[in-house]
Amino acid sequence: MSPQEIQSAKTRLLGDLRAAVRYTPDQQSDLVAFMQQYIKEEPEQRPEILKHIRSCMDGEPYPNPYDDRFSYTEIDIDRCERILDDYTAAMEVCDGSPQEIGRLVDAVTAEINQLNEACNHGLIDTWRREQLCNFINGTAEMAGAKPGFDMTLSQRMW
Repeated sequence: MSPQEIQSAKTRLLGDLRAAVRYTPDQQSDLVAFMQQYIKEEPEQRPEILKHIRSCMDGEPYPNPYDDRFSYTEIDIDRCERILDDYTAAMEVCDGSPQEIGRLVDAVTAEINQLNEACNHGLIDTWRREQLCNFINGTAEMAGAKPGFDMTLSQRMW
């Protein structure tokens, strides 16, 4: 895996995470989201949702209908990025021994495990797992690890 491919995996991962939590108002989509909430909500909660529907229809300010959809925030994404940056920096200065590389992979995997757990296991889905593994394993290979081996497999919980 080339350095550009490794960096690209990280960029795709973080971009996907950020795109999911950055809200851009869209009246039509938001109206549908509010209606879905209305249908699923308990009757005593519906009047408040009706107010949001009316505001959306009238072009007045309304809350983000997707606020409760994700179990992570921009802060969590920033933390993930710092974890990956710290991992890259540590790999750049490691001695290249299999033990040191394995220790760094185990450490970054444990940190991502903790972050994902703190986000109710909603941060890393299947596609993101693949990007993350490509980044972690590719960085390890650049430092001298055996190519083609998933070093995260025994430790990861995502």
